[in-house]
Amino acid sequence: MHRSLRRTALAGLLAVALAPLAAPAQTAYPSKPITLVIPFPPGGQTDVVGRLIGERLSQRLGQPVVVENKPGVNGSLASDAVARAKPDGYTLVVGGPGTHAINQLVNPNVKYDTRKDFTHIAMLGRVPMLLLASPTLKANTVADVVALAKAKPDSVNMALTGIGSSSHMTTELFKQAAGITFNNVPYKGDVPAMTDVIGGQADLLFVPATSAITFAQAGKLRALAVTGDKRLAALPNVPTMPEAGQASVINYSWTSLAGPAGMPADIVQKLNQACQAILAEPEVVARLAAMSNETTPGTPAQAASFIAAEVARWSDVVKKGNIQVQ
Repeated sequence: MHRSLRRTALAGLLAVALAPLAAPAQTAYPSKPITLVIPFPPGGQTDVVGRLIGERLSQRLGQPVVVENKPGVNGSLASDAVARAKPDGYTLVVGGPGTHAINQLVNPNVKYDTRKDFTHIAMLGRVPMLLLASPTLKANTVADVVALAKAKPDSVNMALTGIGSSSHMTTELFKQAAGITFNNVPYKGDVPAMTDVIGGQADLLFVPATSAITFAQAGKLRALAVTGDKRLAALPNVPTMPEAGQASVINYSWTSLAGPAGMPADIVQKLNQACQAILAEPEVVARLAAMSNETTPGTPAQAASFIAAEVARWSDVVKKGNIQVQ
């Protein structure tokens, strides 16, 4: 063989042999802190559940999970930012019915589609809504409310905690199922709404059970029904909406974990497996149960399927109610 050809062949063999040594070593995920975005202020259900999951993820993954509260536009501002982040598993968001199902249906300024623009990693937990009445309202049951609303349309003052909120959409679900109307009174949150219902300035309110159980137990608010498929242990005498004659009014305020679309499958699987282990921890189950919040374990595919179904479900309610943020 010609000397130059031998030299070229040798160089080629050396290049092949040394290639694995030259390739950068792949770093195992996670190799740096993870940012977990909570798209609401501190203290609410999404924040409490998100911080609990974040704390446990940090322990299981061996890296800090930095929680950042970024409220705005009913949670859509932060959710949109996460959707546009690098899909490397280091920017995640805790979602809920508003941010990941309803907002895109009622607010034309929300540009993301939760079915396409996020990687859904896991469902975390759910809590039913409570239908609460003011002590001054002459209605002791759901049937009483329906009869009153039918006798005097728009006479009953229903407190709403934001367009597209779980409170609002559960109200719409109830209205459409029962064929009634209310005088909707807007509020900026659960606390001011409950305060006015207690004081008699508003008559009714749907609110996540987490926020209202203590008020109901103390008799400051009259709990008429729970929107779950079973009664709450904390309020065993309060019927479910189906038991009260409204079979289709089942609704839960839920939490989920998501990241930007296009996350690597192995990272998604690692995060999901960590979530499943966390949701099985007796202490986590007990802490959530104390808030009437039950864990909802499952696969990424099940999370994506559930959220797609939520979008479809609320799309029908929004269209029928002609609901849109003005």
